[in-house]
Amino acid sequence: MDRRQLKARAARDILRRLGEPVPGSYQDTTRPPVDDLLVIVLHDVERVGPEGVLQVDQTQISTLAEQLPKVRREGFFTVCGKRWKVFEQVRNDGVIVTAAVQPA
Repeated sequence: MDRRQLKARAARDILRRLGEPVPGSYQDTTRPPVDDLLVIVLHDVERVGPEGVLQVDQTQISTLAEQLPKVRREGFFTVCGKRWKVFEQVRNDGVIVTAAVQPA
């Protein structure tokens, strides 16, 4: 295995530790739809927001950065027949991309 394959394998393992991945898709106005994503849907997630204020996102969706390097505000995830609108990218560490979403 080369370095790229090892990194991809480690990223999939990290994603699985967040929860059970399910198939999903993503689309926004700047790119064609991205299908066959592995996503994790997390509910009631606490995080530190601007100025150190604790925020609770009702729902966050995480996916592999190798499958979807960036999400944009106003983008849409479709997971298990439900559409979720991105209102903020919460995290992108080059391995996992996480977005705060709300039902569309």
